[in-house]
Amino acid sequence: MSLKAPPFQLYFELLFLENYSKLGSCERKSVDKGIKLMAGNPRHPSLNIHKAKNVGAKYSVGGKDVFIAYATRSIRFTFEYGPKPGVIALRNCGPHDKCERKI
Repeated sequence: MSLKAPPFQLYFELLFLENYSKLGSCERKSVDKGIKLMAGNPRHPSLNIHKAKNVGAKYSVGGKDVFIAYATRSIRFTFEYGPKPGVIALRNCGPHDKCERKI
């Protein structure tokens, strides 16, 4: 018997939505695919998820960590758990240098 956790609900921060709108259609598709994978399995190996250094979470529900996920080799998105249990807050997305600088 295999137990699978239900998919997470998504909460989009304003910064994420602003930067998402600036991406090209191919980059948006990659981010969309990554978010779908993450919502179903936050430990999906292709996302190469890792903790962001020296950044604190806004929401205490999921702990104090912010995470970085790879949509492609050059496109990232950042997230944390919260603002409620069972919810993932998407904080930012875009080219890795800009996305990780402005988490």
